[in-house]
Amino acid sequence: MKLLRCLFALTLVCALTGMAKADPIDFHMVVVDPPGFAVNDLYTTSATVQFQACDSGQLPSGIVGSYVGCETFENLTGSPLTSLELMFPDTGALTTQSANCTADAGPVNFFTSATCSVVDGFFVLDYYGGSIPQGFPNGVFTIAESGVDPSDFPAGTLTTTPEPSSLWLMSTGALMLGAFFYSRRRNGLGSMGL
Repeated sequence: MKLLRCLFALTLVCALTGMAKADPIDFHMVVVDPPGFAVNDLYTTSATVQFQACDSGQLPSGIVGSYVGCETFENLTGSPLTSLELMFPDTGALTTQSANCTADAGPVNFFTSATCSVVDGFFVLDYYGGSIPQGFPNGVFTIAESGVDPSDFPAGTLTTTPEPSSLWLMSTGALMLGAFFYSRRRNGLGSMGL
């Protein structure tokens, strides 16, 4: 019984110290489908993200939250994007902040899942569980943030993952190579060095 009391007291202390470090200016980020806007062309799987103030109409209706910084891209990589990774340095206005990168399922959100972490002084925000099509108009997407003035938000990097067509090719090759070695081993030819 004493152990249970000690665990309860320890849990209470940890919970209260975590709440004491709460910061009311934490930032929130989302990847959504804009209604039609000036865009930055994304031809490669990486780009720089530098937020500007969101213009009227840059975000689709139905977005919950008051986003202040926006950056809009068009997927011209040649294939759908199945995930996005955003990295921002934990400096300036982001120091001592925490990130909220929940991906809400809905008609304007491209991704249904997201994770946030801080790794080696960088906020790493991963979005997955969806797909951004290629080309205009369906391949246009906006990354929006709230909680930090866009002029104070440090520049970050966007890394995308295209649909895994090359992964299928590599997997097929590995499977065929494995089948080759298995058949040679089964036939007793495995000791020949191949």
